Amino acid sequence: MKVVLGHQTSHQVVFVGPFGVGKTTALRAISDIPVTSTEADSSEVAQLGPTAKTTTTVGFDYGEWAFEDGTRVGLFGVPGQERFHAMWDAVLPQSSAVVLWLYGDRSSALNDCRFWLDALAQRKAVARLAVALTRVPQDLPDAQLTPFRQLIGRYHPLAPLITADPRDATSVMQATMIALSTPCVGVGART
Repeated sequence: MKVVLGHQTSHQVVFVGPFGVGKTTALRAISDIPVTSTEADSSEVAQLGPTAKTTTTVGFDYGEWAFEDGTRVGLFGVPGQERFHAMWDAVLPQSSAVVLWLYGDRSSALNDCRFWLDALAQRKAVARLAVALTRVPQDLPDAQLTPFRQLIGRYHPLAPLITADPRDATSVMQATMIALSTPCVGVGART
């Protein structure tokens, strides 16, 4: 099968978030074509521990997924490190929607959320957004999600906060569909 990037897609969804959060894994979970990947050895492994991901996306990952009605969605995964911001600038302006993947089990999660919402707002590239928390404990009190909802609401008042597993195809499909169905609004920091 010959893969041509961007062919016959009606929408483009970009997966963004910190290094190692599962963007490439999520893309691979639902792509129904072979994923084009730009993985290279990572220098971040030492920071995240011995079981951390050993590679990182240095360009972008690309796959496609089709709705039941045949509508095709181009899926892009961009690097999580700020030094690769040129890829963000190249891919985000073409996006129909963004799924922001965040670690739900890290103390830095709220700061990571703020960083990415700022990055998206600076690019004025996203009108549809869903924020997906990964690795969330089953017994997490809903009140602990309130700071995320408040922060997200300042940038995109209609963007939903969901929990999702980037390894689970159903979970990733839901996050993607939710992002695409979020009402369009301008994204910008509102303090």
